[in-house]
Amino acid sequence: MNTDVIQKQALAVDPPDEYFDPDLQPETGEQYLQKVIFERKNCPAVVVAKPSPKRRHQQQQQPKNLTGSGAIPMDLVKNVAPRALMPTKEWESIQNRKFAELRETITGYRNSVYYQENLQKTHIYLNFENRKQLHEYCAKNQPFVRILLSMPQRNLEILLEYLYEWLQEERSEEVSVEERIYRKDWITQWIYAILACIITPLEPYVHSVLRDIAKMCIAMRNDLAAEDELKVLPLNLLICIISKNFNQLDLSDNVE
Repeated sequence: MNTDVIQKQALAVDPPDEYFDPDLQPETGEQYLQKVIFERKNCPAVVVAKPSPKRRHQQQQQPKNLTGSGAIPMDLVKNVAPRALMPTKEWESIQNRKFAELRETITGYRNSVYYQENLQKTHIYLNFENRKQLHEYCAKNQPFVRILLSMPQRNLEILLEYLYEWLQEERSEEVSVEERIYRKDWITQWIYAILACIITPLEPYVHSVLRDIAKMCIAMRNDLAAEDELKVLPLNLLICIISKNFNQLDLSDNVE
């Protein structure tokens, strides 16, 4: 097994070099991600939102077939995005194949002797009851798979809830659509990485969180204009992965 892949980012991309020009319009997905990395390193502050009630607390008081009150009604996220922003079946097929291969690699790594060695070498203390600390850590750090694999499943589920709330808060901020899309990129990267590492089957309330993430991505895509093809890539990726890999087919862009 090639264990080097576990030391890489879930969404690996070469960092911008000395010749990188942040003023140029990105022409490829890789150039777009390099611009995100560049701007993120020069971001002067981290926005920390106020805590809100957690659906996992509600889950303890409700039957398992009920979702939390934070769920987004489906009729509020009907697809009204320009056709140019919608992914093709071929693109979705490629992304799902890559995602399946990544999960297969991670599952194999979990069953190897290197997994326990990684747990012993990875020392990251995060208080999962401290929303502010988690926000600051995720906003400033890449979602390395080796870090996520050192977290218990329960903590991955908690972090997934926080990431949904931060994505929701970014959309509600009174800022331009362009700034909002830029500010949410680190959130979508962390969500994708967690989806690659989380162990299935999932609890019903986790599926509820995933549905809300996909619906929020649809709503954020609706905010974009037809020319925003590069900005829509992370949103389309999450919609595609969640709908096809986590049994939320009614949210798929290309229902078969």
